[in-house]
Amino acid sequence: MERNADDMFGATGGDAASTGGTGMGSTGAGIAGNTAPSGGLEYGTTGSTGTGGTGTADRASEVKSNVDNKLNRVKDRARELQSTLADRLDAGAEKLRQRGQRATLAGATGTTGDVGVAEQERMSQVQDSVARGMSKSADWLRNGDLKADIEKQVRDNPGRTLLIALGVGYLLGKAFRGNR
Repeated sequence: MERNADDMFGATGGDAASTGGTGMGSTGAGIAGNTAPSGGLEYGTTGSTGTGGTGTADRASEVKSNVDNKLNRVKDRARELQSTLADRLDAGAEKLRQRGQRATLAGATGTTGDVGVAEQERMSQVQDSVARGMSKSADWLRNGDLKADIEKQVRDNPGRTLLIALGVGYLLGKAFRGNR
């Protein structure tokens, strides 16, 4: 506490702001004073500090708006990833089919060496089967109800879903790490 103009400690007297000093946390009359001077603490008013009702409501709506914006960005990013994954699955399926066709052509011309025709045909069937599965997965990613299907899968087979999620996460991590 500071001395007021009468050289007393806040008992009576002048405004602490007028003497250039500050009181304990506020400027105003001494302890015995009954008026709050300008610049003192005033409760119940709204201001830039947000202590009133409208400041809090504005802040809450700002936070909600920020959360909504971030959620929309995450959803957009998920759609992009879904589309990118579907495109990559289709591209991989096409490569497998082309590889299978080249192997079939090489087997037909007799340039395969020691590899038998039956073994080559079996390999071609496996590649074709994997390519079909990749194409179906890409179609499902593009057209399916992803959220409902995933929820059903998790409820029915939680262990298998966890293993699939780990595998997909690993592959996505490898794919994105390779882009840098």
